[in-house]
Amino acid sequence: MISLFIFKSSARGMQYGIGTYIKELTESLLKIEGIKISLISYHNLDCKELLVKTISDRHTEINIPSPSSNKSKNNSFQKRYASAVVYLLSDFIPQNGNVIFQMNYLDDLSIACKLKEKYKYPVMSIVHFAEWQQLFDGNRKKLSGLNIDQPSNNTEFTLSKEKEFYHVSDHIVSVTFYMKDFLINDYGINPEKITVVPNGLDYSKYGTISKDEQSSLRHRLGFVKNEIIVLFSGRIDPCKGIFYLLDAFEEACKQNFNLRLVLLGQGNIEDCQKRLQSSFGNVTYTGFLPKELVTSFYQVADIGIVPSIYDHCPYTVLEMMANKIPLIASRINGLDEILDNNQCLFVNPVISNEGDISININELSDAILALAGDKTLRNELVVNSFNNLRKRFAASRMAIEMNNFFHTLINSDKITLEYEKNERR
Repeated sequence: MISLFIFKSSARGMQYGIGTYIKELTESLLKIEGIKISLISYHNLDCKELLVKTISDRHTEINIPSPSSNKSKNNSFQKRYASAVVYLLSDFIPQNGNVIFQMNYLDDLSIACKLKEKYKYPVMSIVHFAEWQQLFDGNRKKLSGLNIDQPSNNTEFTLSKEKEFYHVSDHIVSVTFYMKDFLINDYGINPEKITVVPNGLDYSKYGTISKDEQSSLRHRLGFVKNEIIVLFSGRIDPCKGIFYLLDAFEEACKQNFNLRLVLLGQGNIEDCQKRLQSSFGNVTYTGFLPKELVTSFYQVADIGIVPSIYDHCPYTVLEMMANKIPLIASRINGLDEILDNNQCLFVNPVISNEGDISININELSDAILALAGDKTLRNELVVNSFNNLRKRFAASRMAIEMNNFFHTLINSDKITLEYEKNERR
């Protein structure tokens, strides 16, 4: 029996992709015999004392609150809090056996260090995103000239901490190949220490509905019959290409006023409103919605759009594929590992001499109009992308890959998965 301890914090990413990843991974792994999962939710804002929930004989949730007396997030506080977390977990961590600690966020660094001080069990980390992309809006050229090993400013300290996090980890799982290459080339991580396992989704949970049901649902959600719903789902954030999308959508509306853009997620709506000049009535903002309502919007969407400036293996794309929504996506690292030309309409990013990334408004507008006006093309993309999802991004496959990885991690320092050897593009 493998005892897997998965760590999660109250970070914003847990509400989006990382949270979905942990949920999908947990559910799919529990379908495999021989693994027991403890989900450690620290800095938990919903509890005031240690709270343990037994979900099943192989699934436990351990909720650890933030201390009320100290809100500081300095290094000293993080180390003290990490010590407290590890102390509280001592009653749950076996003294002997096959134990693995899985970290999912940079905030886990202090806890990872404390676990390594007390236990000889392997600590692994998952690469869900990269700090440099968030700091520099995907502009890799801005890494040049930084002194990460001897940091002197906040940017260098952040990247230094990330580099330390991955060096501290006994093994790393990246959800994309391009981030594995980055860790090797820029952070000096041994290639044998990194395994690629893409995100997986249980697509069986996403069933299609009949045309009559879809028509009724569209009416209940407030959409009229002839509207073509273009759906964006995720953080309302510049890194997701949201401003380029709004500009392109407004251009598209000049030729097809039946278009309706739905922005599904949280963010700065005021900045979005400032981009619009004439299509206010064609844009809908929903804010953050419960999963059931999100699914309803997926079921009525005609087109899904992911114009990110940078990304990895986003669950938004996998969920749209599962709901058989034809996609428009930016051809960037990460997304180009999920989709091919026959599975979506790609829009090429524009990279300046300085390394800044943008999206061509006219190209994105043309893609919206092309897909909106060609139902046959939409159907072709749906069939191809859904087959791709079933073959390469099923949760069951992710679970098998991860379970094989866990067994190899316990027994050997060298890990190479069949996925990496056979399916890298």
